[in-house]
Amino acid sequence: MIERSYKARKIPEKHQYRAVVIDGHKIIKTAVFLAAVGVIVGVIITSFSYTKTAVPTASHVTESQSAEVAQENVKQDSEEKSEERSDKKINIKESFDSVLKTACSYILGFDPYNINGALAAEIHGADMVNSYEMVQKSSEFDESNVVPTEEPRPTPGAESSADGENQADIKAINAGQNANSNSNEIKIGNQTSYGVDINKMLSEPLDIDMSVDGPKVLIVHTHATEAYAPEGAQKYNREESDRSMENTENVVAVGNEVTEIFNSRGIETLHDTALHDYPSFNGAYADALSSIEWYLSEYPSIQVVFDLHRDSIVYDDDTKAKVVTKINGKNAAQLMFVVGTNEKGLYHPDWRENLKFALKLQDKIDQKYPNLMRHVNLRQERFNGHTTHGSLIIEMGSSGNSLEEAKYGMSCAAECIADFLNELK
Repeated sequence: MIERSYKARKIPEKHQYRAVVIDGHKIIKTAVFLAAVGVIVGVIITSFSYTKTAVPTASHVTESQSAEVAQENVKQDSEEKSEERSDKKINIKESFDSVLKTACSYILGFDPYNINGALAAEIHGADMVNSYEMVQKSSEFDESNVVPTEEPRPTPGAESSADGENQADIKAINAGQNANSNSNEIKIGNQTSYGVDINKMLSEPLDIDMSVDGPKVLIVHTHATEAYAPEGAQKYNREESDRSMENTENVVAVGNEVTEIFNSRGIETLHDTALHDYPSFNGAYADALSSIEWYLSEYPSIQVVFDLHRDSIVYDDDTKAKVVTKINGKNAAQLMFVVGTNEKGLYHPDWRENLKFALKLQDKIDQKYPNLMRHVNLRQERFNGHTTHGSLIIEMGSSGNSLEEAKYGMSCAAECIADFLNELK
């Protein structure tokens, strides 16, 4: 292996009562204690509202199912899953949100449900609030210029009707990790305080056992409604959603292709097609985690979990970027591995195993498609990476890319990933 280098955030009025002694300090302490207990109980109850007790209803794409049955299961099961979340989760959340947040802010002095709060990463579920906002863009761009994603519309328009003031540009950019240099380095966009030795990680073995019997890979979509621009679009309408509940238009469609490639190359793969970010983005990661844990309990052979997303890069003038490169003369959406850590306090002791996996896959893909991959994004958030030693987010293009570009770019990478996983058998 060629050695690589890298470049790497009032006292109360006294009343006289017979046989009664009033201790103001004790009263205050007791009141604060009881209020704190109430907050803790409320947090626990709220966190339970994010947990599913039923098994996930997503379809399992296996070789023994016919395409027709799998398609029908996806439609029916997705509807049942949305109804279950709406009935059992959202109502409980709405019942406790107002009192809980007020109590937290009054007693603690800050809002722990604010992602910037000091305890946001310490309370289960708090880090999920606002987590539906996009796993963020390439480090080359100012974070303040990126527009947060909006809630999906049930039936977004398939074609842009951008006219006049609502019209903005889509700009193609090369966001490859070495686009601005002649090096072949693996680069990390490190948004943590942790140090990383890339060369050392590349030389260490992985804790992934591909020799076990049964499904080895699970593909999931925490933000399944993330969709793409129409093919060939150079403009977009600012008022139109870039999300879709149609699985033929969103990232689930890309996941279907990846599943086919893996299975055809001997990597038995399951595909969870549930819309974890609908009807509400809040709690999408907790919802996805419940599904992942169910799959792992039913299929303990699973070694790798890929959470497939679509990125979003929007400049301050509302220009959308699409990250693209040419492979064999054809446009391919560029990709980015996102690795979570425990820096926000959530349990994830083995995040370095995930990072090691991402670096080795990056190295493998680079050898065949040197401009396909963006930098590896190391983040403070956990992103459910604690579930296996092979858990990664993959950002497949951006909202300015077309679905076909995303499919092609991810298909190229999937072939390399399948070859790499087969080498581990």
